[in-house]
Amino acid sequence: MLIQLEDINKTYDNGQPLHVLKGVNLSIEEGEFVSIMGASGSGKSTLLNILGILDTYDSGNYYLGGTLIKDLSETQAADYRNRMIGFIFQSYNLIGFKTAVENVELPLFYQGVPRRRRHEMAMDYLDKLGLKDWAGHYPNEMSGGQKQRVAIARALITKPKIILADEPTGALDSKTSVDIMNLLSTLNREEKMTIIVVTHESGVANVTNKIVHIRDGVIGEIEQNIRHDSSPFGADGIMK
Repeated sequence: MLIQLEDINKTYDNGQPLHVLKGVNLSIEEGEFVSIMGASGSGKSTLLNILGILDTYDSGNYYLGGTLIKDLSETQAADYRNRMIGFIFQSYNLIGFKTAVENVELPLFYQGVPRRRRHEMAMDYLDKLGLKDWAGHYPNEMSGGQKQRVAIARALITKPKIILADEPTGALDSKTSVDIMNLLSTLNREEKMTIIVVTHESGVANVTNKIVHIRDGVIGEIEQNIRHDSSPFGADGIMK
């Protein structure tokens, strides 16, 4: 089992205790494409932050690849994130003064990959996502869909075990949202990548294989979803 959550509890205390996660149990196998679906305030983003080792939990156990993730130092947490997890955010989180290729290179810089090698790898991933001609452009020169594909390339470049996507289509129009979800679907199907998407949109969740419903900090129904996939890529390898 790649991810195993056992009775996870999380409370925030900003003057008044707020019990956000209430005994969450969840298992995710390697290669699954999962959506965590819930309304605003349901606890889905907190759950994603715990999965991404961006936040701690109060009680319970979180196993990642068989390793207990608990009471880690910031250095240990950063090491696990660097090696195991790629992140995609609603707001892209690109650095405005860096070009597309420089943004994609960044995780490799932190891993100590030599400059020429990380540039070659970043260009290769941009090419795969149909953005080679945009490598020298800055985020403010790109559309929302292009920025999100740069963010996906950045998430993929370290070849992580898991991609965590927090409302990845939230800032996109409906057509571009479909393109991005088709791209994630293709990565899951062809690269066998484990992808977990947090969303409040049923259209986004329906692209995934498993839909985990969360409400008021409690896991409810878990739906197995059968997809009928077709590749969103044309013969030239660029997304249609």
